[in-house]
Amino acid sequence: MQRTMTLNKKQLLFLVTFLLLTVTASAFEHIGSTVNFMEYEPKVIQKNLHRQKPFFLLFAAQWCHWCHVFNDKTLADEKVYNYLNKNFVNIFIDADINSVAYQKYKAKGVPYTVFLNPDSSLYFKYSGTLYAKPFLEIIQEVNQSVKKGLSVNREEKEAFQYYPPTQFNKNTLANFRRTFVKGVLDNFDLEEYGIGNRAKSILPETFIYLLNTAKDKNRQDSLRWISATLLKAIEKIYDPVEGGFFRYAETRDWQVPHYEKMAGLNAGTALLLYKVDQEKPHPKLKKAAEQTIEYLSNTLYNADVGSFLSFQEADTSYYFLNKNRRANVDPPFVIEKIFTDNLAVTLNYLLEALNYTGNKSLEKKVLSSLDFLAEMILNNERLFHYYSVPDQKWRAKSGLADYAFQAKLFQHAAAKFQSERFRQVAQKILHVAQREYFDVEKQIFIDPELAAEDYEYLMEMNGGFAFGFMEQTKLTGAQTSSSAEPLITYYSGLEELLEVRLWAANDWEFLERYASFLNAADQLYASSTNP
Repeated sequence: MQRTMTLNKKQLLFLVTFLLLTVTASAFEHIGSTVNFMEYEPKVIQKNLHRQKPFFLLFAAQWCHWCHVFNDKTLADEKVYNYLNKNFVNIFIDADINSVAYQKYKAKGVPYTVFLNPDSSLYFKYSGTLYAKPFLEIIQEVNQSVKKGLSVNREEKEAFQYYPPTQFNKNTLANFRRTFVKGVLDNFDLEEYGIGNRAKSILPETFIYLLNTAKDKNRQDSLRWISATLLKAIEKIYDPVEGGFFRYAETRDWQVPHYEKMAGLNAGTALLLYKVDQEKPHPKLKKAAEQTIEYLSNTLYNADVGSFLSFQEADTSYYFLNKNRRANVDPPFVIEKIFTDNLAVTLNYLLEALNYTGNKSLEKKVLSSLDFLAEMILNNERLFHYYSVPDQKWRAKSGLADYAFQAKLFQHAAAKFQSERFRQVAQKILHVAQREYFDVEKQIFIDPELAAEDYEYLMEMNGGFAFGFMEQTKLTGAQTSSSAEPLITYYSGLEELLEVRLWAANDWEFLERYASFLNAADQLYASSTNP
């Protein structure tokens, strides 16, 4: 059973004062690291069990500012890297490229540290960046405790017991929806806005679902609170010069932004801004929506490839400069990789955003990006996880998320543009996914590299496939909704887990998963004749 250690305040000296830093992010290169890292592959743990050392797994990402800080300030310390090299099996995991591993170890953000016992069982894990001295204390403690066979704060957690429903039921799903809407609204911060009382971020999928689903007073409250949240975000985590929203803020009052810009988050936020402005107009909302689209179209679009990119790195000093001073310095680096799952999410949002704007240039870029993905899918017998712009090659085997998000995307695109080509792409995605990931006994899509108990992740993935099947029904008239129903039915009993998570969770990523699933479930709900 996995357990998470809670470190003391001295040990967990997180870098929340980073506004004082002047470090400029450079590419995180584990290959040139002073730590003797092995690069992650599925069997790397099993291959190194004979060494009888604890494992140090580091999840990082090229766009992540704090990953660069951790590499430059902590791992480069002589005492740290010497101790790691002598006492640990060190494994570097690119969180974007190895998204399955990221999900397997339930990582939350980057950098993320996981320590495993010599037998590969979990010792403890934590999120965040530590300076050299406290990190050295941690790894010394881990190594000595492991040698002594000691546990550190290994709190028992009772596993959630789930018994999937055997029949689709509208009433069950309606209760699920009400629980979700009430839970989100109950956890709105009515003083600082946003969800929860810790780190703050925009949650496009959750907020859009509230606007589309909530009724009467809940609908009025949703519109008012979401509007206030967006205005707060524009004030605190928005780039007024170049447009675009930063990833999130560390504090309840939206301070200490993490300055990375993510394509999917910005596309979803632009759509949300358009939707809210249409009902509750505000000049700041529309301006931010248009600027965010401009940012995506200019900075995060590669005209040579003909596709939107995925991420732009952070720079703690750049975003304090005005327009004139920025012209004299290099902007934060745009990652020259296009991740299939991220691009699919981005385009799904932008397809709907086209309903709110007459931006023909945006439409051309969306169509070009769709064609870019379509070529990869139609010309290969499998999907790839990312495209390397410098190498001009598709790389890495795709995972379940790549298939699920693209199944939804291309059915959406086929319907919007009445495109037979996009419909064929969607059909191929579903066909290959069924061959690679479909569990005939359970009648759901699973990832064999992940635990079947990873309910919330698999719920979201199956919602994406369900959406694809249902859209295919609309386009072809075939009875493919029968393929969607078992996917929704299997996870329609997760209301109990949702209730637990609403009150106990320290992060809100899970809300986006539930909102995505419920969006697909509601479509099935509307078309079903079941009681």
